[in-house]
Amino acid sequence: MHVRNPKLDFAQALPHWAPNIEFAQITNAGSTSLPCVEAYLMAVMNRAVRTLQEPGLKRDVALFTAQEGNHYRQHDVFNETLYGRYPGLRPIMAQLKADYAFMLKDESLLVNAAYCEGFESLGLIYAEFMFEGCDDLLVGADERQVRMWRWHLAEEFEHRTVCYDVHKALGGDYVSRLKGFFRAVKHLGKFGKDASTYMLSVDRAEMSDAERETSRAREKVHRKRFGNFALPRLLTIILPGYDPRQKRAFRGIPELLASVPLAAE
Repeated sequence: MHVRNPKLDFAQALPHWAPNIEFAQITNAGSTSLPCVEAYLMAVMNRAVRTLQEPGLKRDVALFTAQEGNHYRQHDVFNETLYGRYPGLRPIMAQLKADYAFMLKDESLLVNAAYCEGFESLGLIYAEFMFEGCDDLLVGADERQVRMWRWHLAEEFEHRTVCYDVHKALGGDYVSRLKGFFRAVKHLGKFGKDASTYMLSVDRAEMSDAERETSRAREKVHRKRFGNFALPRLLTIILPGYDPRQKRAFRGIPELLASVPLAAE
């Protein structure tokens, strides 16, 4: 793992950064969640590291949190372009932040670590989709935003074992991991649906009836497409023998990571 400085310049990237605006907005909904999610991940891992004995895992956690800090700061910049047009995102974000505050305050470190591992498992599905499953959707897309997502998801692949290893080191077992995974799927799935539905409703208010009908049809097609892509990968994650170490590097990840300068450069 390495901490990198992607030197991105996408502050002016439009919300509709891909020709298929439904794909763009569903992806944007993920961006709105990430400052909250990744600050939460960092808080959990920083608590966990105080209990860990293995020096190598402690080093991994330090690199993980440094990478995640970079991620949420980059997403903060892009999210500012969304809030001006979609102010209704702020209360949705506030609820997510409150959820994580409750979890950190009232739930055990192991339960929180299991949720973190669930989120990281989902990140591998999105990484595979962005690198190998949606080439057609990226034709004509704003390269600034594509690079931001691919850099982020490539590093998600790079640090894919950290939360898994921490959960296990804390005494987590298969049942604990599954509970955390399904909780993350349900929790973040609802957030993403609420945020993307809201943004698309604002967009559609400015469309003609025919355009709205076309937009709804494209949204339905995309959600079904991603669901079909994700389902077999979700089933792999819930197997007792799942281990993120077994995941192959997706096409383009090594080249992308090699092209991003290290933070010290």
